[in-house]
Amino acid sequence: MTRISGLGLIPLARSGGAAVSGRSSGFVVPRAAPSTTGTIMPVALSGLLALQEDDCSHLKDRAARRGGERVLDALGKIQVARLDGCDHEALAALNEAIGSMTEPSDPVLVGILGAIRLRARVELARRDRM
Repeated sequence: MTRISGLGLIPLARSGGAAVSGRSSGFVVPRAAPSTTGTIMPVALSGLLALQEDDCSHLKDRAARRGGERVLDALGKIQVARLDGCDHEALAALNEAIGSMTEPSDPVLVGILGAIRLRARVELARRDRM
């Protein structure tokens, strides 16, 4: 078993790479050659636009989900207003919520929001007949 009795001199690296100390430990911190350092490449405009377009589809889907939630909230308010006997304001809010819905880019979300929109239009058509 090796026993450590204390710390000796800490070797310092010179520009040539040799250690400076009274003892030679063999440990040398290598320096990176200037040619191996990274360089910053200019970014192509098309790449930035592609990244922005990807974010836009995400934002578009988020806005569409919010629109669907507003329509569902309006449908819930119509149920409560029907019990109170005065649902004209709730129907106007539902009509406005349907008009503010946006189309998402996600095909699954398109189907879900289409079903919500259809249900809201059925409710509006039902109220027009009454």
